[in-house]
Amino acid sequence: MPASRIARRWLPTPDRLAETKGLRWLGHYLQPRPWLWVAHRRRVALGVAVGLAVGVIPLPLQMALAAVCALALRCNVAAAVAATWLTNPFTMFPIWGLALWLGSLVIGSGGVTAEPAVLALQWTAPATWWPAFKVWALDMGPALLVGLPLSGLVIGALAYVLIYVGWWWVIRFERRRRLRLRAARPRS
Repeated sequence: MPASRIARRWLPTPDRLAETKGLRWLGHYLQPRPWLWVAHRRRVALGVAVGLAVGVIPLPLQMALAAVCALALRCNVAAAVAATWLTNPFTMFPIWGLALWLGSLVIGSGGVTAEPAVLALQWTAPATWWPAFKVWALDMGPALLVGLPLSGLVIGALAYVLIYVGWWWVIRFERRRRLRLRAARPRS
């Protein structure tokens, strides 16, 4: 099956986005602009990269921000919106771990010192939660603020390369398969 057909099957249509609450404006904007919706290798890869780069930063309205960035960069909007779904409670810890590691590398600190603040959290005394959270956030703050955008760029760049090369491999495999079928077909 061609890669563009697979992408068309997985990605939502502009009509479906026009029916989705909160993304109606996007569906109506995309219907007359098919070049922002076409399942092209470069546009989809860039869309996924943009969505992942925006999605790792903990912001409200990640999908809307990814859509606006995709519109500005003229890449596949559906791929950008769908890629923001990578960040969820299960993937948050590895992504933030990467962000803390990258941030501490760039800042030059000897590592993140958030362990004492996390261990100092007393679950039976809710009044101590906010002060413990403030200490924890201040310990991690600079490394996390620098590391989150960097991890978004790293994850986005890796996703771009993986999708672009993977799509190229699928196209090459399909072409070879068609050539083999054509060569094996008896000539009349």
